[in-house]
Amino acid sequence: MAQPSDQLDALYRALDALEASGIDYAITGSWVINAYGIVRSTHDLDVVVALKAEDVTKLGLAFPDPSYYYDEVDAMDAVRTRSMFNIVDGESTLKIDFWPLKDDAYSQEQFKRRVRVKFMDRQAWSLTAEDIILAKLLWIKISDSERQWRDVQSIWALKQNDLDRNYLETWAARISVANLLAKVTT
Repeated sequence: MAQPSDQLDALYRALDALEASGIDYAITGSWVINAYGIVRSTHDLDVVVALKAEDVTKLGLAFPDPSYYYDEVDAMDAVRTRSMFNIVDGESTLKIDFWPLKDDAYSQEQFKRRVRVKFMDRQAWSLTAEDIILAKLLWIKISDSERQWRDVQSIWALKQNDLDRNYLETWAARISVANLLAKVTT
């Protein structure tokens, strides 16, 4: 299923705003699944951001009112607590979920490994396929989501020959999802 054009336009506007902000980011979630060749519809954009308190206003300037709804107080609180906050595109109502980069070793490593990926006709920073698999396995560990399982299995089926299996196995063991990874790779 292709993304509706208003969603794609909203993605492009968000990517332009992220690039203009100068804040390091990585797209994750369903849009990355699409970029890696697995068609899946979504109604939000998930973004990991290396956001510090002093960057909160700069991010807001990149997503200006009235085109976007952005609550700077919520964003500041999310940066402090390392929890999610969002910005909403006023034209399409695309919700952009921002996940401030955490300080743990795995979060830092996955962000350091981010790559440029093509989103239709645009380039953007994204988590690697390996890190999308690991991130989804972490979600499965918490929620046992069937959708997350399908995503992991789809990425594995499409990309298994290109994946760094040593990296996957090492980090799966470190973040306690090796048993879940084994279910995918066997």
